[in-house]
Formats: sequence, structure tokens, C-alpha cells
Amino acid sequence: MKIKVTVFFILILSLQFSFGQEITDSISTTKIKTEKQLELEKAKIKADKERLKTEEKAKKDLEKAEKEREKAQNKLEKAEKERKKADKKREKEAKKAEKAKDKREDAKRDVKKMKNKIADQRKDIDKEKTKFEKSQIKGKLSPNDELKWKEKLLKKEEKLRKQQADLEKAEKKLSKLN
Repeated sequence: MKIKVTVFFILILSLQFSFGQEITDSISTTKIKTEKQLELEKAKIKADKERLKTEEKAKKDLEKAEKEREKAQNKLEKAEKERKKADKKREKEAKKAEKAKDKREDAKRDVKKMKNKIADQRKDIDKEKTKFEKSQIKGKLSPNDELKWKEKLLKKEEKLRKQQADLEKAEKKLSKLN
């Protein structure tokens, strides 16, 4: 039995040595693996940092491009508003010019109409004077009739003076419009 115990004891010792060697090998292997893993993790962390930097830069560039696009859009909208405003102003000025043109034409028409009325009034006065003078020469007028004729002629001459004053006003108005 001593032999069995000794064999058993040797066996256990040899097993321990064999396990002991494996442990030391696994520790050194673990250290090597750990160092490699650390290097890999460091490289991974560095790559992640680079990726984050790149993403942030891309994000900033994208935001900058978006701001530039918005600026350009705002400028475009502002230019469109200015164009519309200028168009409205041009239309308003065109209407104003058209209105002024119409006023000038109306004033010219009024002046022409008044000149014609004045000419007609002068002809009428001349006819009335001629009739009055003929009747006076023939002696057909009584003092009362003569007075009526003179009043009638004075009224027509007064009307002519008013028409001439209106004509002057109309001509001044026309000259202001021109």
C-alpha cells in the first residue's frame, strides 16, 4: 500500500505541476491578450473619437449649409417682396400719370368749349348790337324799348366777361397740369 500511496502522491504532484504550468501560461497569455485588447480598445476609442469628430464636423457643416440656404431663401423672398413693391409702385405711378393725362385732356376740352361759348356770345352780342342800331336808326324804339335793349346788351356783355374770367381760370389750370 505504500506503493499505492506513493504513486498516488506522485501523480498528484505531477498534476499540480502540470496545472501550475498551465496557469502560468494562461496568465502570460492573458497578459498578452489583455495588452492586445488594450491596444485594440485604445485604437477603437481613438477611431470612435475620430468618427465623432468627423460626425460633429459634418453636422456643423450641414448646419452651416442649412443656415446659408435659409439666408439665401430669405434674400430671395426679400427680393421678391421688393420686386412686388416696385411693381405696385410702378402701377400706381402709371395710374397717376393716366389720371393726370385725363385731367389735362378734360382741361383742354373745357378750354376749347369755353372759347367756343365766348365766340358764340360775341357773335350774339354783335347781332344784338346790329339789331339795336338798325332799330335806333329807323327810329322805331321808344325810350323804354331803348333802355330794355341796353340792359339786355349789358347782361350779355357781363355774361361774356364771366365766361372770359372762367376761360382764364381754365387756362391757368391747364398750364399747371402741363
